[in-house]
Amino acid sequence: MRTTFDVELTYLGKRIDTSPEAFGELRASNNLLDDAEKLRARMSEDGYLFLPGILNRQEVLAAREEILRRLDAAGKIDRSYPLLDGIPAADVNDGFVHSLAVDNEPLETVVFHGPMISFAQGFLGGPIRHFDYIWLRAKKPGLTDATAPHYDVVFMGRGTKRLYTAWTPLEDVPLEKGGLMILEGSHQLSDVKNTYGALDVDTYCENKSEAREIESGEKQWEDRVNGGKYADDAVAVRESLGGRWLTADFHAGDVLLFSMYTMHASTDNHSRSYRLSTDTRYQLASEPVDERWIGKNPLAHGPGGKRGMIC
Repeated sequence: MRTTFDVELTYLGKRIDTSPEAFGELRASNNLLDDAEKLRARMSEDGYLFLPGILNRQEVLAAREEILRRLDAAGKIDRSYPLLDGIPAADVNDGFVHSLAVDNEPLETVVFHGPMISFAQGFLGGPIRHFDYIWLRAKKPGLTDATAPHYDVVFMGRGTKRLYTAWTPLEDVPLEKGGLMILEGSHQLSDVKNTYGALDVDTYCENKSEAREIESGEKQWEDRVNGGKYADDAVAVRESLGGRWLTADFHAGDVLLFSMYTMHASTDNHSRSYRLSTDTRYQLASEPVDERWIGKNPLAHGPGGKRGMIC
């Protein structure tokens, strides 16, 4: 475990305080893998479970290679370097590219089969279902593509709240490559949970001026939901809410599981290559599911997933 962080980390170019009072390392829970009750207690206590190496590393790296091949086919890899270096082509802007995950057998092997599902079933205590939609991130180098602080529940809260996100790095992600951060204790902030955490980004006010644009699909979300972000500045969020940002040197095969009410963000990617990862979601099959994220062609945040209301 690290006791010091000697790498300068930033969020959208703003320096992150890595002093012991403001920053720390995720606590691994592999020692609890044989005790589901203790895993659930740890999730309740920490709001996350960090599980280094529970996936098959070679399967994860095979999924990475398939994604890089697809990026290359789309002209988004600089082929003056080897494909597996994952160097972006000039002027690449994509950070979220769901299309790369569609009908992707090597990736589905990692996130929908094997150790991931075995763990989820043990942790949740019964047959599980996963969302069919895979959130795939290809974070480019630079100071413009960090993920803003947010709760996941505002994007996928129409079913059970006992839904969990698995953030899966598809390669080794050292600190400087822009891994995920968890805000310590954020799942216990009742004021945030009862205000921001009660939002649904796909509801809109039928009696407001933005309604027509939302209904037609011209506009994704109303201005009032701020794109689903809690705030734009991860540095200021920690200073305001307290706790520490927690992260780690991640490796292919690791999983970071967290609740719908766990605040998380990412740092900037200071490497030369893409940072590839997925977000997938798991719940008990017996509990209600958010209809936006299931099926062959999920509704996602398109017009079909919108719900009007009178404000």
